[in-house]
Amino acid sequence: MDEKAYNLLVQIQELQCDSKIGKSRHFIAADRKSKNSKVVGLVVVLINVLIGSTFIKLIINNNYTTIFTSMLAFIAASLAAMQTFFNYSKDIENHRKIGNMYLEIARDADNLISKFNDKFIDKESCQNVFERLLAEYKKVNKEEEICPNSNKDYKKAYKKNKPSKDRIKSLKESINYRIDI
Repeated sequence: MDEKAYNLLVQIQELQCDSKIGKSRHFIAADRKSKNSKVVGLVVVLINVLIGSTFIKLIINNNYTTIFTSMLAFIAASLAAMQTFFNYSKDIENHRKIGNMYLEIARDADNLISKFNDKFIDKESCQNVFERLLAEYKKVNKEEEICPNSNKDYKKAYKKNKPSKDRIKSLKESINYRIDI
């Protein structure tokens, strides 16, 4: 295989790996936010059940019952307001949507590599499809601005995909990878 085709395959593999990192980043964020939402929601429900039950009157049998109940009601209302403010459900939906968009690009890149290696498409067709995938990747990068990730999400996603990144780096070094301008 000539060097230019090899460089193209390395570029496609890098796009695939970066897309997998993007997918992982967003699914990690969605899972984290889903967990946070469930914990806050569960606490709100438990506080409200506690307020509605007679249990408080059994453990605090004096004038402080009203104060204690009011404080619990305030905490429950504050947590419910926090859930509304942070809009966990919308964030989770956006992270999963973006993650799936990255996953689609990664799968298309993998499919493109297979088609090229199996000689179902030529180098020029492969380049055209790669450019379309790259444009789609850039579009998804812009769309993801609505649901940013934490550095912790990125580090977890990168660590998960580090072997692929290292393999691509070594491929680039082994062939004097370059992009002709």
